Amino acid sequence: MKKLFVLIAAWTLVLGILTGCGGGQPSSAPAPEKGNEIELVLWHNRSGTNGETVDALVEEYNSTIGAEKGVKVVSVRQDDSIVSSFKTLLYAKDMENMPDLATLYAGDVEYASTVSCIEPLDERIANDPDFHAEDMVQSLMSTYNYQGTQYSLPFHGDTMIMYYNKTAFEKAGLDPEAPPTTIEEMAACAEKLLIKDGETVKQYAITLGLQNCYLNNWIANQGDVYYLGNNEAGRTGRMTEVTFDKDGTMLTLLNEWQKVLDTGAVQSVDSGDQPKDEFISGLSAMFIGGNWAMTSIEEGAAETGFELGVCPMPKVRESDIGGSCPGGTSLYMIDKGSKDRTDAAWDFMKWWTSAETQARFCMKTKYIPVNAKALADQEIQTWLKENPQYSVAFDVLSQSDPRIQEQLAPTQQEFQTIFQDTCLQWANGELTAEQCVQIMAEKCNAALDEFNAANPVG
Repeated sequence: MKKLFVLIAAWTLVLGILTGCGGGQPSSAPAPEKGNEIELVLWHNRSGTNGETVDALVEEYNSTIGAEKGVKVVSVRQDDSIVSSFKTLLYAKDMENMPDLATLYAGDVEYASTVSCIEPLDERIANDPDFHAEDMVQSLMSTYNYQGTQYSLPFHGDTMIMYYNKTAFEKAGLDPEAPPTTIEEMAACAEKLLIKDGETVKQYAITLGLQNCYLNNWIANQGDVYYLGNNEAGRTGRMTEVTFDKDGTMLTLLNEWQKVLDTGAVQSVDSGDQPKDEFISGLSAMFIGGNWAMTSIEEGAAETGFELGVCPMPKVRESDIGGSCPGGTSLYMIDKGSKDRTDAAWDFMKWWTSAETQARFCMKTKYIPVNAKALADQEIQTWLKENPQYSVAFDVLSQSDPRIQEQLAPTQQEFQTIFQDTCLQWANGELTAEQCVQIMAEKCNAALDEFNAANPVG
């Protein structure tokens, strides 16, 4: 539970300084100006070519709309510790070095709701005729809505999909254009995809680690919509207990997956990049992962020498709603005491989420555009015809019920470890499905109880 104590300490620290954006700061933070130019700082955590694309688009804004309005946005790449850096500045009441705009992950919206200098966007959305919320991908907008308040706009979108080896399917006598749509169908094709040389496995049907991102999807999209925990998995209030053991969703999932395990064609691992690496190397015929990995998987498949297929994650059962949890990051506005700055920040946010900007961003990065109208752009339509595999993730997310969301448990990292460790024991035959569900629920509830006792609401 070491991670939990670290998390408790961090959260306790935050709760103690939530007013740090208010009473301890100057009433008006002066804008760092060059002449009459307002300079805004944008924190983001996109790296490599994706980060370069962000920087290039920011410069495009600066040289066009920004130049007209006297606004310059400075793009500053942070690593995945953006939240930690943000909290450090809050604790120090260092508003001068606070960014004006910052990207945070989907699971950070509960935390963001407690920070007084993060400006909610409902009023701006309602009163700005130039912003059309209905054009946005609604599942992504819902991701950053907490207890009825819109705290940010999506910055980039991604989701979970399934990759499969069309060449391996064809060699196994399976239709390469008809991948499995349910876990039961996956079980039916798994044995055909298994290749052994004596006791040595040359090809598994799938390498799988049952992590949060998989389980969230498979729990949420069963039946109508289900949640991993109470209060809609933490979105309408603090999560105090898990519900997957009471509603039967986790047991249903494990029982369906048992059909696949019984084929002997599954390689079960705990975490990391191993499932993707095994797929790229040809050791596994299927892989469930994010659309953000598309480029590296395409390159790996070409190098290994097989044709790549892409499809939605198989549903638990045919009768289920299906769909996928949205992921990615979103763009928050920080009020440093200057209305001119926040107005300028809102102007940039509108430009970033516009259909035109998102179309270009998508084609460069392979992320899902956050504005649904981007897909009507003629250039992106041509691009999708040439790269049809990318449309799978777009279609999955746009057609998913907006209620299918990532859980907001404050103990997410603890949950991740519990799920991985316990599910691996079940996959290895050390636990029954019933025992696995019981142990996961008990451990998750214990983590929630400990956290909530140390960090009471209100």
